Amino acid sequence: MILLGSSIFTSGQNIQDLIDQVSISELSSGLHIFSGETSTTVNNTTVSILNRVSNTGNDLAADYLVEELQNLNNLMITNNVYSSLGRNVIATQTGTVNPNDIYLICGHYDAVANYCADDNASGTVAILEIARILSEQCVDNTIVYAFWDEEELGLLGARNYANAAAARGDNIKAVLNLDMMGYDGDGDNEFDIDVRNIANSITMKDELVALLNTYNSSINLNVNIVDPGTPFSDHKPFWDQNYTAVLLGEAWSKNDQNSAYHTAADRVNLIDLSYYHDMVKMCMAYMATKAGISSNDTAITQAGNLLQVNQTAAVYQWVDCNNRGVITGENGRTLTINALGDYAVEVTVNGCTERSDCFTVTSLNSADVVASNISVYPNPTTDFLTIERKSDLLASFSVYDIRGKKLKTMNSRDRLTKIEVSALSSGFYFIEVRTSHSKKIKRFVKK
Repeated sequence: MILLGSSIFTSGQNIQDLIDQVSISELSSGLHIFSGETSTTVNNTTVSILNRVSNTGNDLAADYLVEELQNLNNLMITNNVYSSLGRNVIATQTGTVNPNDIYLICGHYDAVANYCADDNASGTVAILEIARILSEQCVDNTIVYAFWDEEELGLLGARNYANAAAARGDNIKAVLNLDMMGYDGDGDNEFDIDVRNIANSITMKDELVALLNTYNSSINLNVNIVDPGTPFSDHKPFWDQNYTAVLLGEAWSKNDQNSAYHTAADRVNLIDLSYYHDMVKMCMAYMATKAGISSNDTAITQAGNLLQVNQTAAVYQWVDCNNRGVITGENGRTLTINALGDYAVEVTVNGCTERSDCFTVTSLNSADVVASNISVYPNPTTDFLTIERKSDLLASFSVYDIRGKKLKTMNSRDRLTKIEVSALSSGFYFIEVRTSHSKKIKRFVKK
């Protein structure tokens, strides 16, 4: 199979791509786990996060958040222990262009009873899903993913952070607070944006509405503007410090509130997953837009047996998507490929690593599969001959004597294959290695 003089590429991400990556299955799984309906693993132990009641059972929930965030790229995780019982979990994704410009997305993870899927596993899981997707991008501005403790005791976690941020002079450009965002009892797809004329909060509200109109083909929601908005959630401490902030949640302004509010009956079965999915896509549209997707060009082109990533002046690591492992020693801008499959590259610029989409190689130029990709040793040998290949395609191995007579043959997918040659008499022999797209012959000596 030959591909010459052509170029194939993968495209970079845009806002719509990121919105489309919001996964309803990930959201559903996250809700079940974080409300204790499904068990998970925390600290190498199988557990159920059934109880997140402030100061009595939510350390397990916080540990789970830390472990989930540690699995993502480009994040710095902080346990913000602000009192003997209070613990915020903060993940920071530093912008590569304007690191001091901060956009914060937040919600409280504590609860008042068992389960509490809507209040506020819904906000917590939404933030995790947005972090899962955006952490794969390099961003111009800094994103803070914040999970507050002790909201149910008086907004204590958010207040501690907001006060400290103001004292430090943090340039927080906007705060998007998510609290109870999965219930739509009447099926009208309405949601509330709670806002007040504080800092640039009105402008932030307008930006959210504009994004809803821009992406209305994939976000099926109807907005209610609540002004003056409620002070009873974690955006309020930021208003108190004159920061721009809004609350995004289900339509309490239209009395469409969760019937199981603040009870153990607040479970996943009351969540409208389709509505919730659209709510998270709305948040993704805003955060991706305000963060600014950096211009790391992870597009891959193919010419013959060579893959090349467009981004120059970077640190590279090529990855085999099929076995999800890095390809050892492949740290250049180009990759010589010797087998069909799926490949990606991690590109690091200014300390931020971005991974390309997996690129599917469907054709190879067999003339470019060089003999150096097959090693035969030891040579000379006495008992066994080892054939080492970079490809794990099915290959056949045949041994010939000096007159061209075939003496032995076998098949294997292993990259290291041993052939017993102890029965051969001393002299010169040839080993032929065949795959679906190449054939190579190596000479060896039997002592």
